[in-house]
Amino acid sequence: MNRLNEDENTRNMLDIIRESRNKDNDKIFTTLINEQTEYETAEDTVKEGEEDLDPAERKEEEEKFRQSVHPRCEFYKFKLYPNAQNVEFSGKFTDSQIEWFYSLDDTRGVYITTDMLQLRDDTLETIKKLVGYYKSWSDEWANRIADEYNSAKDAETEEESTGFEPGDDLPDIEEPMV
Repeated sequence: MNRLNEDENTRNMLDIIRESRNKDNDKIFTTLINEQTEYETAEDTVKEGEEDLDPAERKEEEEKFRQSVHPRCEFYKFKLYPNAQNVEFSGKFTDSQIEWFYSLDDTRGVYITTDMLQLRDDTLETIKKLVGYYKSWSDEWANRIADEYNSAKDAETEEESTGFEPGDDLPDIEEPMV
């Protein structure tokens, strides 16, 4: 049963790669990139911009990716969008020129793009690892961004509160002099 799932996943990945050479799919990919740019622009204005990951955390994430997926990588961006509860991570494999893009947004997921990719066993294995790593990466970052989002919401609520907690005694009010 497990072997059947692996074969099906491999076939699906091959179909995606074959389709990426299709001109219509090039248009679709361009549309996705344009939508992403519009999405980022909307978040910049509506959600008070994106946040960069702390340099030490970014280096740690890049190292985890290299150890789990492929050691020869160039990373493009790692951006946090706490209010939209989204995280984006992208880069390319320098030896195969495969570019990849991760996003927590359900309509985004994992995307790859490349020109004239030779389908070798090691290339297919790298793509499998890329998809597999996305599953654990997305779970981890969905929890982290939700915690950060909830912390920010709690801080905003705390600032807006009157300073009293439920169950606190109300302060004595002096009666006005008549």
